[in-house]
Amino acid sequence: MDFSFNADQEAIRDLAQSVFADYCGDERIRKLSESGTVFDKDLWAQLAGTGLIGLAAMEDIGGSAQGLLELSTVLEAQGRHVAPVPLWTSQLVGLAIGAFDTSPALREIARSIHAGQSSATIWTEAPSSAPVRATQDGNGWRLDGFVSALIWGKAVDWALLPVETGDGTRFALLNLADPAIHSVDGELTNQMPVADLTLSGVRMTDDHLLPAAMSGDWLETRTALCKASLQLGVVEEALRRAAGYLGEREQFGRPIGSFQGVAMRMADSYIEVELLRSIQLRLAWLLDNGLDATDAARVAHFHAAEAGYIVGHTAIHYHGGVGADLTHPIHRFYLWSRTLEMTGGGAEAQLNAIGNQLPAIIGEDLS
Repeated sequence: MDFSFNADQEAIRDLAQSVFADYCGDERIRKLSESGTVFDKDLWAQLAGTGLIGLAAMEDIGGSAQGLLELSTVLEAQGRHVAPVPLWTSQLVGLAIGAFDTSPALREIARSIHAGQSSATIWTEAPSSAPVRATQDGNGWRLDGFVSALIWGKAVDWALLPVETGDGTRFALLNLADPAIHSVDGELTNQMPVADLTLSGVRMTDDHLLPAAMSGDWLETRTALCKASLQLGVVEEALRRAAGYLGEREQFGRPIGSFQGVAMRMADSYIEVELLRSIQLRLAWLLDNGLDATDAARVAHFHAAEAGYIVGHTAIHYHGGVGADLTHPIHRFYLWSRTLEMTGGGAEAQLNAIGNQLPAIIGEDLS
């Protein structure tokens, strides 16, 4: 069996690598960070121009109709360059709009996202804990609630949120420019914007509510793939940089990378990277082939968090005092690995989720 990428997939991966390499060199990322720029609009325009924003979306809403495997290679390249753009969240919003029988208004919003004219974010917590209550009000809906720690916050234009309608949880696309939405802004460990939103009497038309067929599981499995792909790029590059530094830094007249203890810890980190790669590729394959990916997504969530912790700490630790220098690029990979580790819950939270499913799994096997 041939597990290698085909020519089209290789071309997409090379294109993504080229775009991010051109726009996300260490010096440019440092200047963006120092200037307080949290969303690189120039890079966003370039990603739109090359078709990478709508890579996996349907063609009739401005996408390229590629698979999630292709999308995962683009996100891996983004992670490798710690590029400050809301790529995966915007991609998932576009995918959701295209995958279900959505309104013309939503499909037009998806086209604007894929054209780079707007951007979007999603709720990353469990959809079962819908933070917003939707009440029918005339021809539309009234939204009330509190959304905690929405990644990207009002730095983007749209937010896909689960709302409780009284007939179950549905997903709604909210215009974050609505002045009735009060925002308390902050930032995550890696400087990504985050916001607490208070909704009180926010009006929404019916055509911004996605069909009931869209489930939380659909979004959670794809969220797991996106975060695992990003984390794979982050930790792979962090490990590569650590290996290069260990080959140059000397103690007792020899490179410290030649010390057995250092080599063993680096080997453990390499295993974590390659394990995450295998899990991420399997999850992408399951989703692209329409197979049940619920358990695989939980495993990917866990290993993305675990690899972020192990590899991130190893890479910055082996840079010594340089790792604490904010003018050195390695600290950004550590901060990104920690942010991705904790987004949606850390490794322990993911293990708890997996453990809660074991009784049902064992029961099915025994029956």
